[in-house]
Amino acid sequence: MSLAVAIPFGVASAVVYGASIVVQHRTVQEHASEGGEASAARLLQLVRHPVFLLAIAGDAVGFLLQIIALSTGPVVIVQPLVVLMLPVSLLVSYLLGGHKPGVGDYLGCAGVLGGLAVFLALVGRPGMGHVPHPRVLGLAVILVLLIGIVLCISVIGRNRVIRGATLGAVAGAYFGALAVMVDAASDRASHGGLHALFASPRGLVPMAGIVLLGIGGIVLTQMSFQVGALGATLPANLAVDPLVGVLLGAALLHEHIPMSPGHIVAYIFCLVAVVAGAIRLADPNSGPIEADAGPQPAVHEDHGAATD
Repeated sequence: MSLAVAIPFGVASAVVYGASIVVQHRTVQEHASEGGEASAARLLQLVRHPVFLLAIAGDAVGFLLQIIALSTGPVVIVQPLVVLMLPVSLLVSYLLGGHKPGVGDYLGCAGVLGGLAVFLALVGRPGMGHVPHPRVLGLAVILVLLIGIVLCISVIGRNRVIRGATLGAVAGAYFGALAVMVDAASDRASHGGLHALFASPRGLVPMAGIVLLGIGGIVLTQMSFQVGALGATLPANLAVDPLVGVLLGAALLHEHIPMSPGHIVAYIFCLVAVVAGAIRLADPNSGPIEADAGPQPAVHEDHGAATD
């Protein structure tokens, strides 16, 4: 384990993700349907959009940086760093012509950074865990996927805020679980080489989990951008992502984190601080990312001839 490598690469990954998410949201909103309905056809159209593809390439770079971080550090330390993407998105949006940050934005950044810093200080050095049996990993992937699907189906027809928050939360859960699969795959590769990832269930199961959770997380993220209600979507995503990563890192990989009553209260405080900061920074009216596009008023032309 090397936190000196894991933390810088984890921060770099969050920086890249933060820049990409601004571009993705703007592009998806430009091609969203009226009424905030998620549309698979419109998502497929975005595949031909060069700016959107550039943002997805940024996500790929961020993912590679995250792989390095997770292969050298514990999930319970690396995954919470993802919340840094919100302060980064504030700066990127401003540089791309967005609104100038105000006092509320800085307070939001303070909430995110403060909650993260206190959490990392509380966790300390959890040490590297050990990867469980492939059957356990496979069951965890199936459960996370099925629970996410059920939640998404349950909010069909609900208002935009509920749908956006649910899609964002499920996407965050998928990405949090994905981090555990990356850790398991990197552990297998470090002991047996890259070919070991495809030689036995100990490599194949986490690799399958990475593919399924990654595709599901990406699709749901883009669908949540179509729905809009970013003030609900991003906080849900960035709260659930590290939460699931930490919980699964402790439960499946047995990475040690202090669990005294005082620590649990402090963890809850950190989560509240991060969520509050995320809500402020994701405010569609003044936050770092472009406001959600609403239905455009109809334009009525007067075709009648003027008479004297």
